[in-house]
Amino acid sequence: MPGIKLGKATSLLVAGLAIGMATSVFAQEPPLEAQASRTTTFDIAAQPLAQALTAFGRQSGMQIAVDTAAVAGKSSAGVSGTMTADQALRQLLAGSGLTYQFTSANAITVAGAPPGAGQGSGAVQLDPVRVQASAPPAQAEIGNLPPAYAGGQIARGGKVGLLGNRDYMDTPFSETTYTDKYIQDQQARTLTDVLAGDPTVRMGWPNGNVFDDRAMIRGILVTNTNYGLGGLYGIVPAQADTTGVERVEVFRGPSAFLNGALPNAVGGTINLVPKRATNEPITQVSALYLSDAQFGGTVDIGRRFGPDQSIGLRANATYTSGDTAVNNQTAERLALTLGFDFRSDATRIDGDIGYLRRDVGAFQGSIFLAAGVPLPPPPYANRSSYQPWERLQADDLYGALRFEHDIAPWLTGFIKIGAKRSNVQTLFVNQNIVNYNGNTTTLAVSPAGQFLQNTEVLSAETGLRGIFNTGPIKHEAALVGNYMKTQIWSQSNPLALAISSNIYNPTFVAAPSLYGLRQNAPLASDQILSSIGLVDALSAADDRIQLIVGARAQRLQNANYSAVTGLPTSGNDKSVVSPSASFVVKPVKEFMFYGNYIQALQPGPTAGAGTTNAGQTFAPFVSNQFELGAKVDFGTVGATLSAFQITIPSAFTDLSTNTFVVDGQQRNRGLEFVAFGEPFAGLKLFGGFTLLEAIQTSTAGGVNNGKMAVGTAPFQFSFQADWDTPFAKGFGVMGRAVYNGQVYLNAANTQAAPPWTRFDAGLRYSFDGPEGKPLSIRANVINLFDANYWVATTTFFAQNQPRTFMLSLTADF
Repeated sequence: MPGIKLGKATSLLVAGLAIGMATSVFAQEPPLEAQASRTTTFDIAAQPLAQALTAFGRQSGMQIAVDTAAVAGKSSAGVSGTMTADQALRQLLAGSGLTYQFTSANAITVAGAPPGAGQGSGAVQLDPVRVQASAPPAQAEIGNLPPAYAGGQIARGGKVGLLGNRDYMDTPFSETTYTDKYIQDQQARTLTDVLAGDPTVRMGWPNGNVFDDRAMIRGILVTNTNYGLGGLYGIVPAQADTTGVERVEVFRGPSAFLNGALPNAVGGTINLVPKRATNEPITQVSALYLSDAQFGGTVDIGRRFGPDQSIGLRANATYTSGDTAVNNQTAERLALTLGFDFRSDATRIDGDIGYLRRDVGAFQGSIFLAAGVPLPPPPYANRSSYQPWERLQADDLYGALRFEHDIAPWLTGFIKIGAKRSNVQTLFVNQNIVNYNGNTTTLAVSPAGQFLQNTEVLSAETGLRGIFNTGPIKHEAALVGNYMKTQIWSQSNPLALAISSNIYNPTFVAAPSLYGLRQNAPLASDQILSSIGLVDALSAADDRIQLIVGARAQRLQNANYSAVTGLPTSGNDKSVVSPSASFVVKPVKEFMFYGNYIQALQPGPTAGAGTTNAGQTFAPFVSNQFELGAKVDFGTVGATLSAFQITIPSAFTDLSTNTFVVDGQQRNRGLEFVAFGEPFAGLKLFGGFTLLEAIQTSTAGGVNNGKMAVGTAPFQFSFQADWDTPFAKGFGVMGRAVYNGQVYLNAANTQAAPPWTRFDAGLRYSFDGPEGKPLSIRANVINLFDANYWVATTTFFAQNQPRTFMLSLTADF
C-alpha cells in the first residue's frame, strides 16, 4: 500500500529546528537563571541531612554532589511546599553551616565551610550521595519523571504524548498520575484496583471476573489496546497487572494527536510507567492474602551497577492462587517483570520484559437481558450463577526498548519499539434473563461456546524533541512518528447448550465435551496504524502564556478475514491530516485556565468476544473534542475543572442478534472535577465528580435521537480520605465512597441498571523491624458493606465484586 505523503509536515519541523539552531545561541535563557526561576513541589520530612539531600535530588531531578564528611551526623528539619530549588536548599541546610553552589542548570554541590574558614582554598573533593551520571535535559523522557504532589499519592504531571513529560499546570488537558505509594497503600493488584476511586473513570468488569481491564472515560469505552507501557501503546496485557509498575497515568479525552493513531483512544488513554532501579538497593518481599482463600506473595529487587551506577536492574514477581470471594470461583495469577536502564552524559537506554499468566475457574462473563424485560435486582455478589466449568485462561508476553540521545543540549532524539503476544481461551455460557424473577435461558443466537484468540502487536515510535528560544518566545517542539501493527486470530466454537436456570437459585450442569472442536484460530483482522505528528508549544511571560499548535498525518489500514476461506471480506484504507490547538493562561502562578481542540482519525470499533462478529473492525471515523478548563495549585491542594464535548459513532451490541453494530452518532457533553493533595499534615484527600450528557444523534430513522447512549452514567462521584494519625506513629486509616448513576442497557432507553454506591476502607501500620528496616502491615476491604449491584458499561452487564478482604505484610531487607 502506498505510504503517507508527509513532506509538508517534515519540512515544517526541519525549518523550525533550523530556526532554533540559528537563534538558540543568542536567545537561550541562561541556564542558572532558568533553574532559579523554576518551581517544584517538595515534600521532604525531617531526617538525617544526607537522606534529605537524596530526597531533594529525586524530587528536583537535579544532580547533587556532597562532601559526605561535612554532612555526617547532621540533620535537616525538612521542607514542604512549592518553591525554587534555591529556596528549598536554604531550608534543608538551615543551621548546618554548609554551603552550596549551582555548577550548572541541573547540578549543585554542597560542601563544608567556604575557603578561609579552615578548609583551605583548594577545590573540595566531593563524594556523591545521589549519583546521577548526568541529569537529563528538560525535553528528555527517560529518568525525568515529574515529582510527587503533596501527600505523595498523585504526581505533579505525566507523559503528554509527543509533548513529553509535563507538569499538570502546564498541560492544557485533564490528567491524573497515581504514584507507587498510592498503588501500594491501596494494595492494587490490577488496573481495576488502581482506578477504583477515580471520579472520572468506571471500570467495565469487577476485578477477579475479567476478560480485561476495560474502562469508561468520559462515557466512552477504552480497552487495553489504548494502554501504554512507558509511552508505547498496544503492548499492555488485556488485564493490566501492577507488578513492576511505578506509576499509572490517566489521560482524559481524545489523544490520537498526542500519541498517534490508536485503536480507540477517543475517551482517553492510560500509560503504565515501569519501575526502575533506584540509587539505594531495594529488596522488598510481601506476603499476600485475599478472601476467601487466595494466598501468595511479591518480590521486588533493584540494584545499580558500575563505577558511576549507570546501569540498573529492577525485577518484580507476583504469584497468587486460591478461592476468590465469589462462590465456586478460583483464580491463579503469575506476573514477572524485569526492567533495565543505562545512563550516560548524553545517552539513556531502558527496557522492559514481562510475562503474565491467568487462570480463572467459574469466571464471571456477560449477562444479557431479553427485550422488554425490566432488570431484576442483583443476587448476592458472592453467589455465582455461572457454571463451575466456565473458564478463562490467558498468557501475555510483552516487552519494550527505548533509546534517547541528546544531539545538543536543547535537542533530543529517541527511538522506542515494543511487542506483545497474547493468547486467550474462554469457555462460557451467555445467560439471558427472561423475566423479572431472574429466570434465565441461554442466549438464542450464541448460547455458549469456546472462544480462542491470539493477538500479536508491534509498536514503534521515533522522533526529535527540542527546547529553544526565538527572542522572548520559548519553543518546545517535537516531530514524532508512530507505527502499530495488530493481527488478531480468533475462533468461536459454539456449543448447543440449552440451560434453564435462575440468577438467585442457579442450576448447574455437567461440563460440555470439546471433542472435535477447532483448536487453531484463523486470522480475523489485520490492522496498521501509522502517523507523523508535529507540535510546537510556544511560551511567553515566564510560561504564563502558552499556545500549543500542531497537526498529525494519520493513515489507518485494516482488513477483516473469513474464518472459512482465510480471504479478506472487508477492509479500509483512510488517511487524514488532523489539526490540534490548545492554550494555557496563568494570571497568577496558583491558577491557570486552558482550552483545547483535537480532531483525530480513529479506527472503527471492534466487535468483542462473545458476539457473532467478534473481531470485526468497523470503518474509521473522525472524532472531535472541544474542552475548556481551569486548574489550581496551592502547594498542598491541587484541582482540575473541565468542560468538554466529544462526538463519536454510536456502537453497541444488538441483543436480538448478539451482533455488534454501529448506528448513528454519540455526542458526549460533560463537566469533570478532580481534587487532590494534603491540605493538613498527614491528611491526604482525593476525589471529584463527573456530570455527563451522552446523547444519540443521527440514528437510523431518527428513532433514538436524543436518547442516552448505552452504558453511560449521567453522574458519578468518588471521595477518598487517607490519614496518617498523629497519635500513633506509622498508623494510617483510609476510607472511600464511590457512586455511579443509572445506566441504560439499550439504545431505546427502555431498560436500565440502577445507580449504586460502594464503600471501601483500609488500615496500615509501618514500623522498624530488625536492623532498622521498615515493616508494613496493610489491611483493605473492598465493598465494606457488601453491597449488591450490577456493573454495566454496555448492553450486557455483570455482578459486582463482593466484599473482599486484602491483607499484606511487607518487609524491606
